[in-house]
Amino acid sequence: MIEIFGPTYRYNNEILTNPEIIFVKDHHYDDQDHCFHVKTLLDNSTCDPHEHLLVFDHVVQQDDVLAAYQCACLPIFLSRTEQQFNQQQIQYNWNQKYRTFNFMINKIRHNRTFLLMMLEHFGLTDYEYTLCWKNNNIGRNDMLAHTNNPLYQQIIKSAKLNIPTRQYLFGTENLLDQGLQYGALTNAQVYQTFLQKKVFEPTCISLITEPGFFEHETIVTEKTIMSIYAGTIPIWVGGWRIADYMRDQGYDVFDDVVDHSYQNLTDPWNRCYHAIKLNIDLLQNFSFVRQVIEQSQTRLDNNLNLLKNNHFYHTTKQGIKHYSLPIQVTQKLF
Repeated sequence: MIEIFGPTYRYNNEILTNPEIIFVKDHHYDDQDHCFHVKTLLDNSTCDPHEHLLVFDHVVQQDDVLAAYQCACLPIFLSRTEQQFNQQQIQYNWNQKYRTFNFMINKIRHNRTFLLMMLEHFGLTDYEYTLCWKNNNIGRNDMLAHTNNPLYQQIIKSAKLNIPTRQYLFGTENLLDQGLQYGALTNAQVYQTFLQKKVFEPTCISLITEPGFFEHETIVTEKTIMSIYAGTIPIWVGGWRIADYMRDQGYDVFDDVVDHSYQNLTDPWNRCYHAIKLNIDLLQNFSFVRQVIEQSQTRLDNNLNLLKNNHFYHTTKQGIKHYSLPIQVTQKLF
């Protein structure tokens, strides 16, 4: 089995001569070169590239060019994170909600920066948040280069980004200009120590900015798990078909309350913009969404119980058995 770390892997003239299992860790689309470097690796094989098996630990649904190859999209990262949260024995309280929504921004990505700009554009202010940057003096030229939509360009150019940075630091992290490198704490520990009471539980809606943007791949991380543990209604800003995936896994994504039609829009800027625009009435109406939360305790409990019953762990184990994957993959669940 060949292991590739997606964020840093670049094709370097490797030649695969025999069918291989290729384990791709983390987000792996190159936003700068606009390509999947692992596809170049496959296509330069001397054997049939379709005989290789790609195993993803973050990508749980593949609708982009790699769908033409053999892919095992397993929620391995979600499985590990789910177990960390369950072992943390988090005691929750969903009865102290006083803000409409939350968002959490760490690493800089287009959907996250554009979200900050849209909050200003739509005049949304009733939120809790983290913005783990030293400063919010971001370059806008790259964003402008990737959209020719006049409205989006106007939003990008005119946004003042007056939202103060807000970090959570426990002494083992490295704060970057736009990002935070975690220290020894797990995502579950960070949630329980700070995010649970300061950001997530006081709110009714989670605006979730998962890593994917340009690519048509579904990536779900700890941000979605935190929204479930906090008893919030999810809206995914910029993600590709995450609502579909979570619904197919048995989670209630509140289709009767949220318009998730944004998730299928081809243009990622449209997915971001319409996640907010289509649901602006919710984001401006705390009294209504709090009432929805109060009336939806059973639905929220059902979502949390799926996590507590290690749903993603069992889903991953079934996938490992289905694809007859080696023991090295199983070991990544723990």
